[in-house]
Amino acid sequence: MNNPTSRVRAAISLVALILLASYSFGKDKPKEAKDTVSLRGSVMDSQCAFNVHSDAHSHEWMTKRGVQGANDEESCTQHCVKDMGGSYVLVVKKDIYKLDDQIKAEQFAGKKVKINGSLDASSHTLHIFDMEEDK
Repeated sequence: MNNPTSRVRAAISLVALILLASYSFGKDKPKEAKDTVSLRGSVMDSQCAFNVHSDAHSHEWMTKRGVQGANDEESCTQHCVKDMGGSYVLVVKKDIYKLDDQIKAEQFAGKKVKINGSLDASSHTLHIFDMEEDK
């Protein structure tokens, strides 16, 4: 290792290894089981859930009035998110939770689901670990 180029490469490799190790150990640890919540509810759009269009936390107002693109729970949810600027939320009885993974939530629009995740109580946001249809 008398060659200066070899020393530089070795030093760069050592620095890269140290940075990688410090990144791995410094990452947030996954939530422990005690921080995990399991919730069952319906994936809805924020407008219907927060009564922007109705007063019953439902799609009833939109579907009864024949709003184009809002024929049932699924199509109304997707219409309100994609065309009206809403976001996917989880409605559990009268509680409404923001969902951090909108792409995953889109697959379950208008459906009853079971979600395992962690809850940020200050923002009422549910960080989704896994989500499945609840039959």
